[in-house]
Amino acid sequence: MAAPPTAAVEVTGLSRHFGVVRALQDVTLSVPAGSLTAVMGENGAGKSTLMKILAGLDTPTTGTVRVAGEEVRRFDPATLLSRHRVALVPQELALAQDRTVAENIMLGAEPGSRPFPHRRRMDERAAELLDRLGLRVDPRRTVRHLDAAAQQLVVVARSLAREARVVILDEPTSILSPAESDRLFEVIRSLQADGVTLLYVSHRMPEVFALSQHIHVLRDGRHVADWPTARVSPDEVVSAMVGRELAAEFARHDTVAPAATATPRLRMRAVTGAGFTGVDLDVAPGEVLGVAGLPDSGRVELLRGVFGADPVHGGELRLDGEPFAARRPRDAIRARVAYLPGERRQQGILPTMSVADNVNVLTLGRRQRLGLLRRGALRRDADTRARELTVKTSGTAQGITQLSGGNQQKALLARWLSIEPRLMLLDEPTRGVDVGAKAEIYRLFRRLTSDGVSIVVSSSDLPELLTVSDRIAVMAAGRLVGVLPAEQATEEKVMALATGAHTMKENA
Repeated sequence: MAAPPTAAVEVTGLSRHFGVVRALQDVTLSVPAGSLTAVMGENGAGKSTLMKILAGLDTPTTGTVRVAGEEVRRFDPATLLSRHRVALVPQELALAQDRTVAENIMLGAEPGSRPFPHRRRMDERAAELLDRLGLRVDPRRTVRHLDAAAQQLVVVARSLAREARVVILDEPTSILSPAESDRLFEVIRSLQADGVTLLYVSHRMPEVFALSQHIHVLRDGRHVADWPTARVSPDEVVSAMVGRELAAEFARHDTVAPAATATPRLRMRAVTGAGFTGVDLDVAPGEVLGVAGLPDSGRVELLRGVFGADPVHGGELRLDGEPFAARRPRDAIRARVAYLPGERRQQGILPTMSVADNVNVLTLGRRQRLGLLRRGALRRDADTRARELTVKTSGTAQGITQLSGGNQQKALLARWLSIEPRLMLLDEPTRGVDVGAKAEIYRLFRRLTSDGVSIVVSSSDLPELLTVSDRIAVMAAGRLVGVLPAEQATEEKVMALATGAHTMKENA
């Protein structure tokens, strides 16, 4: 009988402790060579810790890792890549933005001597790798000028330049449009056809089921389930991830229809700014208004304009009937208007500070006495808000970058709740957030709107907008092209408006 094929990656009894926090506990799993294996779990389940260990960015407390049958004895990125051929494509892309595509791809593997790399050969090799990935860009182009999808493929090309045989993809579609995601999926299938083993971390169930052959689930640092993808349902995976049924959590609450006689919380008339023109829109007290549109539609720019992060050039804005013009974010905050950016790491968290400092940054003035901060009171404030939003942390003194993405997002929401907002502008509020944390955020929406808070949600996730919204406003090419009540909205109708297909049908 033929011997069974060697697994690409074998993890046995793996644990990782950070003081009293046990990020991984006795994890054992196997990744078949040449497969695409998905690793799923709630934020804080241990996925990121496991992937960091496999990429050499962290060291296990106990347990073993074998790659192609060889035990890993030294955990650092250079060893995992050069000796074991394991590469990580992280969610937050680490590229030298002002360097060329070729320089980024060949970094550390430049032809010629290190002080004097052979530029022509470097460009040629980079071009070969880009062609293999179907990316048609000039290798001499500066990375800063590439879109997010192209930058991600540059990181994949960097892995191939080092002949990686195991590639870890961490939330690879979190910042991509549907078309960009489809292009990445073609690349993934091509890599797998070439024998590359892929480990795929994602919260997006449809793409996991479309791409993977195996699914592993972590919960609270433990490996709790694994299946061939063809033998499991999405509901079973969700149940294993959270340990409970979540169907009821995603049901939309009773919708709020703006009353014709009520004063809108926010009124926009002919509002024009960078990326949007002539927007007429009302948001009612206690309403969740979804804003849909393709990446260049102007939906994100509209929220930034209302908040004062970008200038508004014309039109009229009113807040609870009073003229409102936020020339800068400080004006909006004083008016109790909150804004949660879609790019959490670049625009949201303060990465060098603690959870408590991130939560309290907007309300420091309330806890001063004679010019001195009352640290004890600030810590109690942060502890209270972290408990309210179930932020999983060993303590609010912990660095915010040590939290999972979902818990970072909940900490940012806690920050904005500290100003007692009457209007919340939320861009991609559940991007990179697992199903359990997503349900908690939806519950927060219901609690806030029942208290009269108005919420505007801009999202590329249409099922999410259909779940949480009372109405959906659709943007295209910087203009508002339609508003659909929740009971009439479908993915097909929203996309028809967003892509202009409705005008083609009308003109046919």
